[in-house]
Amino acid sequence: MKQQFTISQVAQMLGLGIDAVRFYEKKGLVHPQINPDNRYRIYTLHQVMELLDVSYYRSLGMSISQISSIYQDSDENQLLGLLEQKRLETQRRIRYEQQMLGRIEHVEAIARRICEQGQEMDVVDFPACDILFEQRQDSLEGYLRQVSDMDHDHFIFCQLAREFLLGSDKDSVQLIQQRTMLLMDCRITAELGTQQREKQLDGVRALHSVVRLPKAELQEQDVLAMLDCARRRGLSLSDRLLMIEIPMISYTNLDHYYAELFIQLK
Repeated sequence: MKQQFTISQVAQMLGLGIDAVRFYEKKGLVHPQINPDNRYRIYTLHQVMELLDVSYYRSLGMSISQISSIYQDSDENQLLGLLEQKRLETQRRIRYEQQMLGRIEHVEAIARRICEQGQEMDVVDFPACDILFEQRQDSLEGYLRQVSDMDHDHFIFCQLAREFLLGSDKDSVQLIQQRTMLLMDCRITAELGTQQREKQLDGVRALHSVVRLPKAELQEQDVLAMLDCARRRGLSLSDRLLMIEIPMISYTNLDHYYAELFIQLK
């Protein structure tokens, strides 16, 4: 005699809810026998295997209608097409998570540097970026309108940047804001399969610093410190400064507003 199980035993065995098992039965995805004496469902190893198949396809993100179609049509080519679709979706999700991990690690490193009050400056590679949005005037309305129209990926990975023209002598510096931009690393654009923009910011070597911005305003002494560092290291800098705002707690407490500063090396 074949080993038989009740619906509650099968549900517990497979980690499913009883309602889920009944739902799959209603949709024709599992076919238990019915005990004629008490009308209870009888599940054998065959039905357990059916449920395992359903659970597998559901774990791939397939809909009930897709699974039903696979079972009803018994078409291997149809199954192959669905599996190829899910493979591409999974690969894209993995790429997204990898980029998200990189973003988290970057912000985490900056937050740790801030907490440790590290004021060191370093020379870094600033990546080539797509310019998602650009405006010359300082208009919050235009920025908010652009952000509200963004899809999820662009919103998560874009960075708000301000570009300044530098004029300086030994004891003072003049900062002239040129434009405000939303940037997205071209490598992320490529990884996520997003269409590249016509306008791009070139990748450069740059002197880099992390600074606190009291009342969200760039301080002259922070820029002078970078220029002094460049003189001591024998670095020749351009007259362009890029300020990338850091997403922390700045929007609720302007005493904790931070940014990364980049001055391109000549």
